[in-house]
Amino acid sequence: MKRIGWVIVAVAAGLALAGCATSAPEPPSTEPDIRGVVTSVSDAGDGASFRVVWMNDDAVGAQEDYDAAQVTANAATEILTRAADGSVTDAAVDDIAVGTVVEAWFEGPVAESYPVQATAGAVVILGSYSGELPEPPGLQ
Repeated sequence: MKRIGWVIVAVAAGLALAGCATSAPEPPSTEPDIRGVVTSVSDAGDGASFRVVWMNDDAVGAQEDYDAAQVTANAATEILTRAADGSVTDAAVDDIAVGTVVEAWFEGPVAESYPVQATAGAVVILGSYSGELPEPPGLQ
């Protein structure tokens, strides 16, 4: 009978430790709202506000819903980095700089001005862009 008690304790401890394990971060499973190059960054109190502009360049990728956006990342925004091998790791808002190529998923209402203004639920940093920074097509 004592042996069964110890087995139960060992199984319970194993399950408790498994529950504490952290999983690798993952971006949302849907397509992003915008993909593009960060052309400006400013402080937004508890985060940052940055302009993302899409451009037709293989280094940036396909256009998503918007060609330009003013995106706010706050304390609730999940910020990740995707490496060339496809692995994803945690990042910080300070990793977003002018020339960074990002994907952003909007959360909450989107101001339909041009460029759209939205708060990001998630941002994935894809790399950096070394070419000439684009201007939003609608502002040229």
